[in-house]
Amino acid sequence: MAWAYPKNEVRMRVPLGPIPQETSAQYGLMKGLRVYRPWRPEVDAVARLPEKTVLVEAKIFKYMDGLSKLPVYKSLLPSTPELAHWPQTVEMVLLIPAKIEWVRAAAQNTGVKVVSDYAPEYIKQVWDERDRYWTKEAITKREERKQKLRELGIE
Repeated sequence: MAWAYPKNEVRMRVPLGPIPQETSAQYGLMKGLRVYRPWRPEVDAVARLPEKTVLVEAKIFKYMDGLSKLPVYKSLLPSTPELAHWPQTVEMVLLIPAKIEWVRAAAQNTGVKVVSDYAPEYIKQVWDERDRYWTKEAITKREERKQKLRELGIE
């Protein structure tokens, strides 16, 4: 977020949507928001630009989750007390570590912008490890480990 929005207000792990009136009446709005937080969906990050609010969902692997969550998150923005004073024009951004064509195609139909030109080194390492998981060498290594565990009576 610091890379993409260096001069804008940014918040991470932002709960979205309203809280029940009963909760607000019992605790007051501010405490009610804290009490009800575990039951509210949470977007990875938001950025406040002068003309719009940017919702960002970052995914390393489960791209469909991000594509499907963002329109729901957008629909919850108007009823989110913490962001009531933020611009109601919304841009939805899915941050992924690589260019995945089916994600880009699906995103066009949902109004989601896909960003794949930024990934820290540690994310690239996770991505590469996943690709190696199904190689012949990795499968052999896992099988050898399982065999050793069986021989030791651990399994």
